[in-house]
Amino acid sequence: MRREHPLRILRYSMKNLWLLIFPIVRGAYHFASREDVEKWLQGTWFELLILLAIFGYGWLNWYFREFGIVKEQLYVRDGILFTRQRFLPIRNLSAMEIEKPVWLRPFGAEYLYADAAGGLLEATDIKLLIRKRDEQLFRSAMPRLRQGKRHHFADRVGVWRTLLFSMIFSSSFSGALYLAIFWFQGGRIARDLLQEFRVTQRLNTISETLAGRLMGIPPAAVAVSILILSTWLLSFIANLIRYGRFTMESDKRMIAVNSGLVTRRHYVLSSRKVNYIDIRQNILTKLCRIFSLAVNCPGYGSIRGSIPVCLPILTRRELEETMPMIFPGSRLSRNQLRPPWHSWWGYVCIPVFAAIAVIPASFLLLRLFPAFDDVIRYFRIMLLIPILWKTLVQFIAFTTTGITLSKGHTCIRYCKGLTFHTIVCDSDRIIKVRIHRHFWHHLTGKCHVLIYFRSEAPRHCTLIGMQYREAKAYLKEYL
Repeated sequence: MRREHPLRILRYSMKNLWLLIFPIVRGAYHFASREDVEKWLQGTWFELLILLAIFGYGWLNWYFREFGIVKEQLYVRDGILFTRQRFLPIRNLSAMEIEKPVWLRPFGAEYLYADAAGGLLEATDIKLLIRKRDEQLFRSAMPRLRQGKRHHFADRVGVWRTLLFSMIFSSSFSGALYLAIFWFQGGRIARDLLQEFRVTQRLNTISETLAGRLMGIPPAAVAVSILILSTWLLSFIANLIRYGRFTMESDKRMIAVNSGLVTRRHYVLSSRKVNYIDIRQNILTKLCRIFSLAVNCPGYGSIRGSIPVCLPILTRRELEETMPMIFPGSRLSRNQLRPPWHSWWGYVCIPVFAAIAVIPASFLLLRLFPAFDDVIRYFRIMLLIPILWKTLVQFIAFTTTGITLSKGHTCIRYCKGLTFHTIVCDSDRIIKVRIHRHFWHHLTGKCHVLIYFRSEAPRHCTLIGMQYREAKAYLKEYL
């Protein structure tokens, strides 16, 4: 049996450091002068005793937590007074990840995550902080990738493809999310850094300078544009760091993925546990006829903000060659069931109504606040651009949405947000189909089809504006 890296003692101890609040508060209550503070510091033996007890309890947790590979099972035992033992058969693993953060490398430590298809939703079944020398214990327990042209497939994603993927799939929302996490997690440190570098003053100066050169654009509008571009750039850098040096290997049984410039990640996935293939595109990639291939597999891509990518950028020919190596028997099929031509309004009505609402609202604001004429006109344009973009996305979604069902094979095309998805899976991965009808659907004979997939967390896709009778008969025949 082996134990985790000794750094885990700090992690176990940190949970109980709040106990130091009581002796500190007890001493602070009697602080009336400088002599009282000095006297309290001289008698800190009680606080040191509590600190020793905290780290002693952390050491006991570390000492009584053991792991190993026993009869082709991942075994973990922990508990001081009450012992808990867990056995996870290697053959039942859906994904195993070895993560090597840059701050742990000097200590020779790395994380190991092991997941099976069961357990809590999107929760890692087993998480260990192991020594670098223990990595081989888990690697040797997993089946080796078979070599040879018939079974083996390998692809190394080049620098330009990684840059293109990071550029396309980055967003200002993701960047804002990273910034919010930094702000709230960093707390006072983040605010001190902003004050130290005078970020607010510098932003105002840059905005006024650019506004002076770009005639007709107010400084506030330039500041908002800079913030949007900055958050997008932050998301781009985060994606580039996460998906840099990306490689993938497969032998139709196992999939091995490596990625990361700063924090290196090594994944081993079981092809049998892959629920479905998710082929993603947006308007730009559709124009360029390129695809991003992701998979849904328990334990893979569960970190918030990450995409469970198998290969970031592929041409149509590369995609068709790669799919069977990741998900045996998978292929692209033409839509057999699709929305009728008169369903187009159901796809574009929301962005059209949003655009109609923005225009009169802006005129009303111009009447109420004429002093902010430039700002209101600028934000009207800034709001109309994404609304018109969404309208275009929805119209393309109307022309591409559909489903193909056959014995043992499913291909579904739909749109979510600004991304076009093509789901390819076996029919037994579909666990539920629900036909949803609003009251106006009874007048037009239409419906929405919701298809739910087998997954660790609830996953479903929605096909909008399908013909009710046609969809019901088609789904009843194949499911």
